[in-house]
Amino acid sequence: MVDSINELRPRLMSVAYRMLGSVTDAEDAVQDAFLRLQAAERVTSPEGFLIRTTTRRCIDQLRATKRRKTYVGPWVPEPIDTTGGMPNRELADSLSQGFLLMLERLSPHERAAFLLRVVFDYEYAEIGEILDKSEVHVRQIVSRARSRLKQDRPRFDAPPEQAERIAERFVAACRSGDIQQVEALFADDVEVLSDGGGKVAAARVAIRGRSRAARFLVGVFSKKRRDCTIRPVMVNGSPGLVLQSEGAVVQVVSLRVDKDIRGVYMTLNPDKLAHWSAAHID
Repeated sequence: MVDSINELRPRLMSVAYRMLGSVTDAEDAVQDAFLRLQAAERVTSPEGFLIRTTTRRCIDQLRATKRRKTYVGPWVPEPIDTTGGMPNRELADSLSQGFLLMLERLSPHERAAFLLRVVFDYEYAEIGEILDKSEVHVRQIVSRARSRLKQDRPRFDAPPEQAERIAERFVAACRSGDIQQVEALFADDVEVLSDGGGKVAAARVAIRGRSRAARFLVGVFSKKRRDCTIRPVMVNGSPGLVLQSEGAVVQVVSLRVDKDIRGVYMTLNPDKLAHWSAAHID
């Protein structure tokens, strides 16, 4: 019985991480759910209890902390090393940092309902029990969430091989200092988010547009990080890079690649790099 319950932990972590964008916070939410299950009496469905408790804990945390409003500079979800492959390819697209950033425009209840229905394929009635809402209300919430996210859906998904080639060209162009070459890889509406969390130096605002983004990134890779070793990795299922200095990971970069590069997400906050290569999220 205990083993079968523990087998639910990966799914709970998958939900909690997508809700919160943080491995540590997700682990706390899941652990709290298991502790509450141990203390509960007459639980007829441990799985239902755990997913309900985990989801509600995530909603409460998103409401209470208001972390996005007080965070220093742009916020980027904690990166996950997926170089070894995704155990569940059906969930891979919903793990990308670009997707998780899109979820930021949703309210906590919208995010929970959308993820549970669209990503994890729960029935509307089940979601209603989890969120303590009617099935009709849940359908309305999911529909509203779909509408709010529709405008920013990728226009074209590059095949993995093509995306990796673009990532290689991106690194070479940035290292060479050729701004025009970097610009040629970008979509018109490209954005660069540099997440230092106030712990290390990073751009305090999002950088948008080909020219500004290219100049900024050439400065980072050809000057500030010129002594770092760079190796290609898969970050949250997308092409990316890990930068190391004296053996320590100092920066992780994820690229949102459609037909061109539409997003460059740079994680420098040391707190968010603590789980790098150790955390496993389906």
